[in-house]
Amino acid sequence: MKVRFGEIPEEGLRYEINDESWFPDRELHRTGPVQSVIVLKRNGVDRVLLSGEIQTIITFDCDRCTESFSMELDNSFELDLEYVPGNVPESGEHECSPSEMDVMYLKEPAIDIFEILIQQVFLMIFEKHLCSESCKGLCLKCGINLNLESCDCKKELKSSPFSILKKNRK
Repeated sequence: MKVRFGEIPEEGLRYEINDESWFPDRELHRTGPVQSVIVLKRNGVDRVLLSGEIQTIITFDCDRCTESFSMELDNSFELDLEYVPGNVPESGEHECSPSEMDVMYLKEPAIDIFEILIQQVFLMIFEKHLCSESCKGLCLKCGINLNLESCDCKKELKSSPFSILKKNRK
């Protein structure tokens, strides 16, 4: 869904997006509906302020214990979008000034709302998926889930290249 800068009136536009076709279902397992709201406001001729909210529930497998868990995504975001005809900073090396740090430059005066929503969903997700911060994971020997039960496997400390530091601590 693209919105051209010229279609945005002075008072702005508000979209409540009920179409879930944009959601990256191939990469993420969604277990609830997606609710999203986008507000666009003009800030001059070539600049638009975009604010939005996304809410949904996604299921992951824990990276430590492999148990399935659900995570609620509920986040708001703001973007400053600027159309720079012919002068979009190239993808090579470029030192950004402080004023450029929070600006997304566009090659055309149009906003792909679905693309921005997809980006924001991935920015909301932590790289490591944990069912809880205190997850104990699986036993390295027998594979039992240490969150549910304990095992009798002996905890053997393997020698480490840093074990010499322990001796020097005294």
